[in-house]
Amino acid sequence: MKTLLMIMMISAVLFSTSLYAESLKILYLTKSSGFEHSVVKRENGQLSYSEKILVELGSNNGWQVECTKDASKINAENLKNYDVVIFYTSGDLRQTGTDGQAPMKPEGEQELLQWIKNGGGFVGIHPANDSFHSEGDKVSDYVTMLGGEFQTHGKQFRGKLEVVSKGHPALGDFPDGWETEEEWYIMKNFNKETMHVLLLLNPGKERNKQEMYNIPSYPIVWCSSYGKGRVVYNGLGHREDVWDAKEFRNLLTANILWASGQGETKTEPNFKQVVPEK
Repeated sequence: MKTLLMIMMISAVLFSTSLYAESLKILYLTKSSGFEHSVVKRENGQLSYSEKILVELGSNNGWQVECTKDASKINAENLKNYDVVIFYTSGDLRQTGTDGQAPMKPEGEQELLQWIKNGGGFVGIHPANDSFHSEGDKVSDYVTMLGGEFQTHGKQFRGKLEVVSKGHPALGDFPDGWETEEEWYIMKNFNKETMHVLLLLNPGKERNKQEMYNIPSYPIVWCSSYGKGRVVYNGLGHREDVWDAKEFRNLLTANILWASGQGETKTEPNFKQVVPEK
């Protein structure tokens, strides 16, 4: 009996050590060279609203989450320390801009892209597609990687989210038809050749209230492969109450786990099959 108990204790220690060794290392960058959203704004030296929630998710899942506004940490050498990088960013991150925090070095964008190609996981939240904008007709390499680019938005409204890739590991148990008040981006430069759409936004009755939303349901959360890496864009997250919602937290958790390499890849392009035509 004592021998069995000892074996069980040793197994528990080894299992715990194994979990710790395999825990994800995550870098959460909230650099705002453009508009600074309230959920990433720090007050009195405290972590921002979204940073606190990411740290909580990390604690619940055994992840090591580092929160920073220092975009210079996006460089080839430092990126080796992480499994997943999460952006909640705005503007040209090579500029100091709005929040006055350290900018990315000129080579940082390309070093990030190469890190992803080599197998890194990337999650872009809400304004992450408002970074490294395209110039004229030339779509930026960052936008090509991410899969879409911020164009504009209207007044916030309650929209419905439609699941179009049921059972995808990057969605977890996200409920089809979930509704929330949000600032919904209108986007351009969708990378239809690589995008695997996960959720569509259905503007519903808002089509009759705001002309810009008088369009068919369109992608708001998607994923793709980029070299050996995995990329997720999640268009939600403007509002604090969205971050509070268990549905969003569970979705974000699934996004992160999938980006880290867990679960089936399932990134076959499906834009033409699931996005309604105008």
